[in-house]
Amino acid sequence: MIPGYKRPTPDKIDAILRKKLAALEIPPETLDQQTGSGTLRELICALVEDTLCEVSTQAQNELYERQQAGREEAQRRGVSLGRPSKKCSDKRFDKIRGLYESHAISAEEAAQRLHISVSTFYRWLRESRSQTPQDTE
Repeated sequence: MIPGYKRPTPDKIDAILRKKLAALEIPPETLDQQTGSGTLRELICALVEDTLCEVSTQAQNELYERQQAGREEAQRRGVSLGRPSKKCSDKRFDKIRGLYESHAISAEEAAQRLHISVSTFYRWLRESRSQTPQDTE
C-alpha cells in the first residue's frame, strides 16, 4: 500500500458516486439498475476498488524499485548502510580493553561498563587483536 493511503470502503465509494450523480443531475436510482448478476452500483464500486488496489500495488512496487536502486547506488559509492557498530562509536573500548588486559577488571565488568554482553566483549577483543599485529620478537 501507499504510505498514508487508506483503502476506501464500498460505502465511501457509494457516497462519492451519489455526490457525482447529484452534481450531474442524474437520479440515484440509476445505480440500482440490473447489469449482469448485480446492480450498476455494485459493478462500479467493484471496478473502482479493483482499480485503486492495482494502482496502489504498482505504486508500492515502483517505490520498492527506487529504494533498491538507491541502495545499490549508495553501495557502489561506498556508503555504509545500516546501523553503525557500537564498537566503532564507543571510544571507551580501547581504555577498557587495556584495563582488562592488565587484569584490573574482569570481562564481565568490562562488558558491563560498555553496556554490551560478555560474548560481544570477547568478540570485539578477538577482532581488535586480529587487527593489531602483535610483536613476535
